[in-house]
Amino acid sequence: MAKRWIKIWIPEMLRGTIRFDLTAEERGVWLDLLLMAGESRNEGFIAPNERQPYPDAWIAATLNLPLKLLQRVIQKCEDTQRIERTDRGLHILNWTKYQSEYERQKKYRLPLGDE
Repeated sequence: MAKRWIKIWIPEMLRGTIRFDLTAEERGVWLDLLLMAGESRNEGFIAPNERQPYPDAWIAATLNLPLKLLQRVIQKCEDTQRIERTDRGLHILNWTKYQSEYERQKKYRLPLGDE
């Protein structure tokens, strides 16, 4: 079962490059895409399974937004290396870095053998 929440990094959303790269409308679509990636069985990917991407038209209809807006956001996010389109679906780059609990806690763990 997918998570019921995703992490949003406040300083990066308020003052990071996403603030300048995307309009307010586009940032809303970006957040929707993050939500879809968090709900996915294969976290970080926007796809129904590991072998097939969702069509852009389906994503746009699901998110209740114009197809051209979705495609503009995807293109901007590809250009700024936030998303990559793969044969498995849209992949949110750095998903693990920002969403993984293991990665968050890693700096607090003792190296093996130091216990």
